[in-house]
Amino acid sequence: MNLYLRLLLVMLKNLSREKLHFTAAVDSRFRVLPHDLDAFGHMNNGRYLQIMDVARTEWMLRTGVASAIRENSWAPILGGGFIRYRFSLRFFQNYRVRTRLLGWDQRWFHLEHTFVDSRERCAAIGVTRAALRSEGAWVLAPTVADTVHPGAESPTIPAYVSEWLGLEDEMFRNGQRDHRLATTSSDLRSMN
Repeated sequence: MNLYLRLLLVMLKNLSREKLHFTAAVDSRFRVLPHDLDAFGHMNNGRYLQIMDVARTEWMLRTGVASAIRENSWAPILGGGFIRYRFSLRFFQNYRVRTRLLGWDQRWFHLEHTFVDSRERCAAIGVTRAALRSEGAWVLAPTVADTVHPGAESPTIPAYVSEWLGLEDEMFRNGQRDHRLATTSSDLRSMN
């Protein structure tokens, strides 16, 4: 079952389900299918990121965030993420992904995605950050939160998320610097 079919099934399943508070955790259930596997017989590490997309969509549908996005013509943007793998998910194994909102700052919503295997072990855990845009501009996260749940205040964002964001910023700065150095070096070589 490809990504689009999984997304369609999630949307159909959540058409009439009771809405949850947007700080509630939402469990999405999956099974490892043949196209999810890598050459070693377990779920491909890239597939986890796609499954996180599907689980995040279900979280948005269940919590009313998707309705606010649709009503305001906002465009959701994923801004980054990281994942830690712990145990393999094998062919035809059932698992669930628990998605929960960790908190938000001025621009970004930070979400946690915990993969729980059929033995109730944490198989992997990932964190993503997502924001919304409207007509070429960022929609402030507190505005979005207030639209979904008036008067909402962000939970305290865990320290490890702040540390990740700091590392990500440093990685980006280093990548830009390295790219400029490589470009400058190649420009110099082409002049000789």
